[in-house]
Amino acid sequence: MMKIIGLTGGVASGKSTVAKFFQRVGVKVINADNIYKELSKPGKILYNKIISEFSGDIVGKDYAIDWQVLGAIVFNDENKRKRLNEITHPEIKRAIGMMIDKYRNALEPFVVIEVPLLFESGYDSICDQTIVVMVEPDIQIRRLMNRNNIDKTTALKMINSQMSLAEKRKLSTYVIDNSADLSKTETQFYQILNKIKG
Repeated sequence: MMKIIGLTGGVASGKSTVAKFFQRVGVKVINADNIYKELSKPGKILYNKIISEFSGDIVGKDYAIDWQVLGAIVFNDENKRKRLNEITHPEIKRAIGMMIDKYRNALEPFVVIEVPLLFESGYDSICDQTIVVMVEPDIQIRRLMNRNNIDKTTALKMINSQMSLAEKRKLSTYVIDNSADLSKTETQFYQILNKIKG
């Protein structure tokens, strides 16, 4: 039986770094954000649904959705963020389910699903084990400000829109602390990989 491993963490905590470690050792990774962006391209299933809800103001010059504009709307309004999730999550879940079936049919021993809102959206219910990538709060804020070129207030709004890392830690099977240098993160990754392979 193929195992499903859920990988999550806070924004700018280092989920993608750990996902790359999995890919490097040949493990298939399904990235929910990438699926979301793919399904939201012009002509794809979520494109018109999102624009109908949030108006043409979120469309950029190339007709693609301007994620910064949309982000500014939903991170400043709890109801709009919930509405966006209601529109997008069912289609993303359906696509993830199809990819899981594909890898199961290909007899993969296990697959990783990388989902920012793993617990908030109930994805943990399909996972055999879960991993949360942690980072110290001050480091998380600084990384997010640098990565997205935003101020501290905006960064805190983005961080606070998700379940706290402390709460995710309680719910997870394994924890990776990504606050220090990359070699320490990698060491923790291999320890967990050996347990998963068990």
